[in-house]
Amino acid sequence: MLPVGFDPGFGNVKAAMVNGSRRMATMPSVVGVGETDLGLLSNFNVPGMRRRTHAMPDVVEFDGLQYLAGEHVADYGRPIERMDFLRLAGGPELRTLFYAVMHRLLGPGGHGPLGVIVGLPVEIMLDRERALVTRKELRKWMVGEHRFRVNGEDVVLEVEKVDVLAQPAGAFFAWALSDDGRWMRPLSELKHTIAVCDIGFNTLDLFTLRKGQVVARFTQGDTMGMRRAAEHIVRVVRQRFGASLSLHEADALLRMRRPELATADGVVDMRPVVRQALDTTAAAVVAFVERQWGNARRFARVLFTGGGAEVLRDVLMAQYPHGIVLDDAVTANALGLARYAAQVWSRER
Repeated sequence: MLPVGFDPGFGNVKAAMVNGSRRMATMPSVVGVGETDLGLLSNFNVPGMRRRTHAMPDVVEFDGLQYLAGEHVADYGRPIERMDFLRLAGGPELRTLFYAVMHRLLGPGGHGPLGVIVGLPVEIMLDRERALVTRKELRKWMVGEHRFRVNGEDVVLEVEKVDVLAQPAGAFFAWALSDDGRWMRPLSELKHTIAVCDIGFNTLDLFTLRKGQVVARFTQGDTMGMRRAAEHIVRVVRQRFGASLSLHEADALLRMRRPELATADGVVDMRPVVRQALDTTAAAVVAFVERQWGNARRFARVLFTGGGAEVLRDVLMAQYPHGIVLDDAVTANALGLARYAAQVWSRER
């Protein structure tokens, strides 16, 4: 059984597999309905402009329906931007993202059997009833055979097992386990409290472990991720320029080295707006962490993960100089979930 970690984040969806070699895939968590066939319309060679080779979203087909996913969805249809936790249990949006990212991870053809561990926000996992219902709904549609097409290529997946873990637990296992599921850290280190702060697009999760047990006092979740910064930019653009941006278009501005926006008033330098959005979001994140952890000096290790940790790295390191931002923080959760799957399910075999 091939061990797969699946992190259905609200900003990016990530998947990882460790089976002799490591595979990783990530894409924006954007789904829409539209067409990519422009008929006889053609793209033109504009002087000084490079021809883009990946300017179209993925086209995902299943159950006789077609959806668009990933990059450039807003160029071909209206993005569906659900931010509620019910989205994480199932429905066409989650299925579309799962199929698209698995196509990027494994390619066309037949694959399986797969054992998939899905990462869920801490807020869901803390609510036993909600977590059990979410796991039940995930297993209902995920376990079994899946036949679909992505960009005209046929894919068949056989999913044998599905389980759930807290998303930041994936970051812990990415730090503590090797690709074959072996412990990389000395036991003397693991017996102390390890803290994980996972800053996603729609979630901020704090997760702590001591001797393999969750420390409830320091484990908490909230919906205050990088979405707040994106919403700030959406509001400013609407107020100043009368233009509309999707949340994911605003999020893209947050990550540009030179964020610019073309409007009817000309090209606008968005750096001051982006800086303001990041400053207010960083203040909210640090305030939440301080309420739960104080200065975090009582923890042996403080690990920061998630796309927000990359963006807010300087603020986090200034506030918590003993902490570390994990390598490839965007995909660390998915990698750790896959490593944990390799350990647990290989032990079962």
